[in-house]
Amino acid sequence: MKRVWLGLIIVIFFGLMSSCAGTRAIMQTAPSTPKKTQQARPEITASTQDQWGNQNTKVARQFQAHIYGDIPAIKGPARVDSIRPIAKDAFNNSANIFEWTMSTRGDIDPFTIVILMPANIVPGETPPIILTQNFCPNHNVIPIAGISKPKNSGFSCDSDGAMSDVFGYFFGRYIMTPPVEMIMNRGYALAVVYPPDFVADNAQTAAPQLARLSNKDNPAGAIMAWAWQASRIVDSLEKSGEFGDIIAYGHSRYGKSALVAAAFDPRIDGVIAHQSGTGGASLSRNKPGETIKLITEGYPHWFTPKYAEYGDDQSALPVDQHQLLALIAPRPIMLGNAKRDVWSDPEGAFHAAMGANPAYALYGSEGLTATKLTEFKPEDDIAFWMRPGTHGVVTEDWPAFLDFLDAHFK
Repeated sequence: MKRVWLGLIIVIFFGLMSSCAGTRAIMQTAPSTPKKTQQARPEITASTQDQWGNQNTKVARQFQAHIYGDIPAIKGPARVDSIRPIAKDAFNNSANIFEWTMSTRGDIDPFTIVILMPANIVPGETPPIILTQNFCPNHNVIPIAGISKPKNSGFSCDSDGAMSDVFGYFFGRYIMTPPVEMIMNRGYALAVVYPPDFVADNAQTAAPQLARLSNKDNPAGAIMAWAWQASRIVDSLEKSGEFGDIIAYGHSRYGKSALVAAAFDPRIDGVIAHQSGTGGASLSRNKPGETIKLITEGYPHWFTPKYAEYGDDQSALPVDQHQLLALIAPRPIMLGNAKRDVWSDPEGAFHAAMGANPAYALYGSEGLTATKLTEFKPEDDIAFWMRPGTHGVVTEDWPAFLDFLDAHFK
């Protein structure tokens, strides 16, 4: 009898869950071969680099006006106020760790980043550095004694809190801490930052912080603010002279901000945007999964208010995400996806990559050459990665990310 009741409870549970759009999307799978229901519009038709340069400026302004808000108007580079050694030969003798305290101009609170350098680096070498924005505070991402805890966070991934277990169970082994030893041994440095310590990932808390960064006519959303923070970190990474190429990495919402950072800052040499979805790499029109209406209702602080006006008419949006990828041309982009992450719309990201190809062609690059979503070509300037599973950062992901980086930055 207990089995009967348990069976009924399971049926009722899944029945209730299936009424949720997000759960219905989780139950679906992305196709291996792209269909023709989604196409990148408007097409990129520039025939010369000069013509694309002119379009580029117009398109960049449209993304600010209609989706992300204006780039913060605070002028001048960031500065490093202090550098504090944290640990030597950590992570099985693979990494030396430092904490930088940084500040920008204007009435903006200082923030910290954690720098990890390969321990076996030859003096004078400048390794490529991966700038990674994270869901958890720095002391959780790099669990080494001495790293500062955030001042402004209402969120904890501490091991004695429920979020640590929940994150690891639902979103994969590497959602909190990347495989540091693997990354160091492949010759890459890491810059670790927790964006909510700069602008909160909460609509009410973020509002006054965004107001300090933006003009009132077209305020920056949090995605643009986090992208702008990444550029301020680039200021200091460049000035230090210790690093080579700079790669922006982010998962989900931070995949969006990694793409925006690279689109508006040519000093970023490459991007890994993993499952960045709506407002990231996936097209906005004729899409499955998360729509403009759903994302702006759930996360209104991520975007400029204008973006929500397209919730009932996505076709009226004057730009789409293939043009965001095209703003990054000819720099390498890797788009990460998962077969059962239809909510993030892998097929829409594939069509966006195809739609960006004409911009890459202007620079002599083929861009995306894969013909299937499951065809991973790390050497492509737009590389598409799709694995089994759902939304998160799992064991298979980082080896693929590093293969892409090796193909372009070694």
